[in-house]
Amino acid sequence: MTIAKDFAAKASVAFVAAAMIFSMIAPAAQAQSTEDLQTMINTLLAQIASLQAQVGQGGTSVASGVCPYTWTRDLSTGSTGADVMKLQQFLNADADTRVAAEGAGSVGMETETFGPATAAAVSKFQVKYRAETLSPAGLVNPTGYFGPASRAKANSLCSAPVVTPVDETDEDMTDDEDTESSDLSGEASLDSFEINDGDSTIEEGDSDVVIGEITVEFTDGDASISRLDVTLDGLASGAKPWDAFDTLSLWVDGEMVAEVNASDKDDYTTESTGMIRFSGLDIVAMEDEALDITVGASIQNNLDTEELTSWDLKAVAMRYFDADGVATTEDATPVTDDTATFEIQTAGTDEELKLSLASSNPDSTDIVVDTDVDTNDVTIMVADLEAVDNDIEMTTVVVKVTTVATTTTNVVDDVRVVIDGQEFDAEPLGLLSAGKSQASTTGNFVQYLFDIDGDVIIDEDDTVEMEVVVDLNDTNDGLRYVNGTTIKAEVTSTERNLWVAEGADDLGTSQFNGTAVGDAHTLVAEGIIVPVDGFESEVDTLGTNDTIGEFTLTFDVTAVEGDFYVTEFASTSATTNGVQFTVDGTLGTGTISASMTSTGDEDTSGVFTVREGETETFTLTVTVDPQATGTFRVELNEVWYSAEVDGTTTSEMYIPTPVSDFRTASQAIQGA
Repeated sequence: MTIAKDFAAKASVAFVAAAMIFSMIAPAAQAQSTEDLQTMINTLLAQIASLQAQVGQGGTSVASGVCPYTWTRDLSTGSTGADVMKLQQFLNADADTRVAAEGAGSVGMETETFGPATAAAVSKFQVKYRAETLSPAGLVNPTGYFGPASRAKANSLCSAPVVTPVDETDEDMTDDEDTESSDLSGEASLDSFEINDGDSTIEEGDSDVVIGEITVEFTDGDASISRLDVTLDGLASGAKPWDAFDTLSLWVDGEMVAEVNASDKDDYTTESTGMIRFSGLDIVAMEDEALDITVGASIQNNLDTEELTSWDLKAVAMRYFDADGVATTEDATPVTDDTATFEIQTAGTDEELKLSLASSNPDSTDIVVDTDVDTNDVTIMVADLEAVDNDIEMTTVVVKVTTVATTTTNVVDDVRVVIDGQEFDAEPLGLLSAGKSQASTTGNFVQYLFDIDGDVIIDEDDTVEMEVVVDLNDTNDGLRYVNGTTIKAEVTSTERNLWVAEGADDLGTSQFNGTAVGDAHTLVAEGIIVPVDGFESEVDTLGTNDTIGEFTLTFDVTAVEGDFYVTEFASTSATTNGVQFTVDGTLGTGTISASMTSTGDEDTSGVFTVREGETETFTLTVTVDPQATGTFRVELNEVWYSAEVDGTTTSEMYIPTPVSDFRTASQAIQGA
């Protein structure tokens, strides 16, 4: 075409277009709203673009500002840059691959951001040039990814300005009939169509959640699905899909192949039934192979009560083409047989903060405290905090610290929690009040409050550790606590109900779950230690008919800050020297006898010596001769010691902790 003829053609198209606009708008200007007029103008502009393309103007004028051009990198959703704008302009030069009919991404309004609309346009481009962009990689469905194959095809087309004529067909067939592909074969017929549930519950504000799974299978040939109609029906009275959903999408093999707006009445083909249409698809299903299509949805925020309900997703119709371009529309069984159901809930409904004792929690142990200097940085408990269904922001934590034998405030100088590596000090002590205490000082426990103030955010489905760390007073500051005082930290429902945290909204007390109760640790400033890892036991039976049980308990004793003395005395009764033990089981009129030996020196007959800083092994042998048959075991309860060589003067008691670690196995004994 000569320049003159080209100009004449363009002028003719422009004249016709102007005449169309004037003739349609002028008589309706007073009768139509501004919104209706804008819609009419957008429709006419699209028709103008189509007319321009037919005379070679649409593609040439736009692409001439782009081509020749060479893309040098792969582009995908999230990419930005001038080459993204060039890609949008290139795609807009072809009516078959246009990014958007209006607004951002449309002709003259291209952007530098690669979003879902650009990905959809790239998918159209891949379908149109399937043989060069998809088939070499063994793909049948478009990906929306502007990778090496798509880039190579675009570069080859953009070596000169692009001119793409558009077939003159009716509007419905333009969307659908260009899906015929040389890669298809046979005369396809629908064999099965199933729709199954996706996520049973979703929340307002969720994006791209699965609301249904469609499985289709064809026989007698391959098919290209070009259109799918679905309905969304809220079960609550007055529920409107356009007030609940933002977008709907279709996914194949993890890639989005289509997305439509769903937040306006006008988005729905049939408002009364909530029907929405996916058109212009090219989803290829191969003969006798099940194809899975995922239906996704993005949900609006701050929904009304009517929309917070159960919803049904149904298929109404599906249109597809076979290899010969023959179109079939299925709008009855099996397409309409199944229903997928899901519920939209208030944001944060399923959020939860789970609390549990961590695997790294320290076992019960003896803690040696200094008599002159505070003993600092002792970890007495480690708990796990897990965020469920959302990120959780921590605000307030309350932990209970309990001591046995001495008032807690006499023992503890300072308490800290370390959450996910961040350290927080306890607030000053004070009485529990108004559910937001600083601390409670009732009896031998204190509830400490820690102001986290949002400094810790636990990511959804992540678990972080919370350590409880204490500094212990020395024993010469006027607050002397007895040897054998135990200390432990815990969070039960009482403390947990004082916690404050936020997910989508503030967590209620029911959204904090679990407990963490640490082991009790024994504090020793001066005296003896009986460590758990130094305890062993054996059980046996004696006599002709196993009528006597023999229980052997072996334990270590370590002296701290001096020499200490333990007598060989052993009894089940209360004592002030030696050891006290318990026999579990029904003895009747039977008998119990016991003896104790030690590796320690006997500076005084019957009294064992444990030198400062040294460890001696003690062996307690208990013989049980019951009257009746039963099951028995022996438990070490108390070890008494003295700084005096007789082992009895001013003696003190050590309680092995935990009790469960200082007992024998159970043994069945025959009655006499």
